[in-house]
Amino acid sequence: MAVIFVTYDLQTVGQNYHRIHDYLKNFQFSKHLEWVWLLDTMESVEGIRDRLKQLVDGNDIVFVAQLQRNWASSNFPGEDWLNSPARSW
Repeated sequence: MAVIFVTYDLQTVGQNYHRIHDYLKNFQFSKHLEWVWLLDTMESVEGIRDRLKQLVDGNDIVFVAQLQRNWASSNFPGEDWLNSPARSW
């Protein structure tokens, strides 16, 4: 398993986020910033990206990356989630 960073920017005003959110909620997740999700999953970054591409328009932006234990934040409410021994780095 891995901790995956996911962010996106939908380019069309009023675009529906429900399908994206429903998909991402299938994972163990932390969501404390408006367009950022942290996932704990065995799914590859390419697999997550490919599925998200099916849920967004062709001009929307999707970024997916695997996080490492080496991270830093300031006032980030997801710190406890990231520091949990349950995370599968």
